[in-house]
Amino acid sequence: MKRIFFSVLMAMACTGPLFAQTHQEKINVYLLGTFHFDQTDSTYRVLDDKHQKSINQLNDIIVGIKPDKIFIERMPDFENEHKMDSLYTAYVNRTKETNNPNEIWQVAFKTAKRLGHKKLYQCDHPGNYGNLYAEIQEYAKKHNQMNILEYHAPGVTTPLGSTVNRDSVMKSMSLLDFMKWLNRADVQSTSHAHYINVFPQVGHTDVYDYKENYLLGTELTADWYRRNIYIYSKMINQLDYKEKAIFLLIGNDHIPIIRHLFESNPYFKVVDTKKWLE
Repeated sequence: MKRIFFSVLMAMACTGPLFAQTHQEKINVYLLGTFHFDQTDSTYRVLDDKHQKSINQLNDIIVGIKPDKIFIERMPDFENEHKMDSLYTAYVNRTKETNNPNEIWQVAFKTAKRLGHKKLYQCDHPGNYGNLYAEIQEYAKKHNQMNILEYHAPGVTTPLGSTVNRDSVMKSMSLLDFMKWLNRADVQSTSHAHYINVFPQVGHTDVYDYKENYLLGTELTADWYRRNIYIYSKMINQLDYKEKAIFLLIGNDHIPIIRHLFESNPYFKVVDTKKWLE
């Protein structure tokens, strides 16, 4: 009986996948990690001519990949969707460029307008990072664990972004080149790794002795994953699966988890950022 079952499986494998998806052409996914343009130091103004030139170059690249839908880091269920829709509609009808320094206006609005899109798609979800980080930082100070948060303990990864002076790096290159730097594999992977091997080591971590603050830092990591899974879910629930390509503009630390989720879904193909951003 086992041999017969194995033979049937082999025959089916030769003729095609056991669970073939009906949508043969995968949707290309373009993910761009960003810094928040309006949260820089006072000397870095994205409305300056040199940065506007760089933003226009970035927008040219995004227009070239022709996404059918552009997703942005806004919460559709907590921020009135029609507010963002009306803001975008007002922008489209303006004859002058926007003076809002936020990356949603500078990149998503401008690019969507050039592509003739009627709306932008919101996908953010609330998290509890700030409160949880404050808790684990307080615990670490009281229980001699600050060496973990400061990347001086065994088994922790130092984010590459923490080893350089971010302001100096930003000012040493064009805005577009800085975006390319942010989206480098080593920058994103080391930043993601510290969610995996720094925070889970903070708190009462004796797995055989459940007490108050048990696996406290793990709660932050779990919350971070939860938020990104919801972001991904909100994205795919706004698709009709007729799209050829979609684009997401979001804070850089979100990218690794969202990339993994799309890579794990057989209906999508994540396009390597290095290939299309160059």
